[in-house]
Amino acid sequence: MPCLYNPSMAPSRDGRAHSLTTALGMASDDVVAIVGGGGKSTAMFRLAREATANGGRAITTTTTRIFGAQIALAPAHVPAADATRERIAGALDAHRHVLVIGPTDPSSGKAEGVSLDLFRSLRAWFPDACLLNEADGSRMRPFKAPAAHEPVIPPETTLVLILVGADIFGKPLDDDHVHRAELVSTLSGVPLGTPISPDVVARVLAHPEGGRKGVPVHARAIVMINKVESLADRTPARETAECLLREPGIEAVVLTNVRGAAPVLEIYAR
Repeated sequence: MPCLYNPSMAPSRDGRAHSLTTALGMASDDVVAIVGGGGKSTAMFRLAREATANGGRAITTTTTRIFGAQIALAPAHVPAADATRERIAGALDAHRHVLVIGPTDPSSGKAEGVSLDLFRSLRAWFPDACLLNEADGSRMRPFKAPAAHEPVIPPETTLVLILVGADIFGKPLDDDHVHRAELVSTLSGVPLGTPISPDVVARVLAHPEGGRKGVPVHARAIVMINKVESLADRTPARETAECLLREPGIEAVVLTNVRGAAPVLEIYAR
């Protein structure tokens, strides 16, 4: 049955401004995997900036691929082929944040990810740093289901952020709006072309072969509904949050505008 938002049942919310790291309960040494659609790269670099502003250090990377243009969003960049402990330590000492990715493919504009061996080394070399990893792709769509080969979430991960763009609500379930629409149809149980409702989004994000696919058993899973500022009415995002919190595998839901000065709009947690 569809999940309906009921303010009296919803987890508490307050009007205070939160940083994104605070809202997510992030520790300075968390290993974070970011999956889904609707602003993964923007969220990753925002979290890195907040981590360093709080006096910590951050390493950003990907285990799949990201756009090579993202290099400009980090104050320092070390190619995976040159990633030694000494070189990355020097970059962290100078800038507190370094991006580590593979070579960029000129034809696609995308940069290759790092191997799981290098990821493991990054964690071992810098156990006090926040390690942020974009763990899948969405082809610029705000909503997706993962293919068989993804996401690539390293076992060292302690927090998985599952993203969806709020601009997906009401759009038809098709390839123009959804990455792998047929898989979303299968996981949600609704036919292609159906308007995307909070129930559809919640079913896919909470599904063990959907948003929660590959989450390590020891890791926390938090959903971020991003671009909520684009909604004239937040009801669809709030309904989705309530549906998701009925699932024991989801710890919290945060409504966000990660590009905004105040990125956290509402917090729903048990």
